[in-house]
Amino acid sequence: MYIFLAVIGLYVLISLLILPMQYRFLIALKAEEEKNRLKGKKQGEMYDAMNVGELSLHGNMQGNPLFFLANLFASILYRVRHGGDRK
Repeated sequence: MYIFLAVIGLYVLISLLILPMQYRFLIALKAEEEKNRLKGKKQGEMYDAMNVGELSLHGNMQGNPLFFLANLFASILYRVRHGGDRK
């Protein structure tokens, strides 16, 4: 039981340490989406225009199970700080 709690505690600690990086990534992604929206591009076109390195980084940042809790915290923090405005 203690090992399980230690693993969960370590996961939460890692997520909190990764949180600033995930939050900055989310802000940059939202800014890029807004810039492309103003140009009339759809979200799919934005990803089609990304190079392989950016796509790989995005996939790893958003799809890695290690980052799930940090992504969740970053999303909540973003919505709190930006008034929950979703477009």
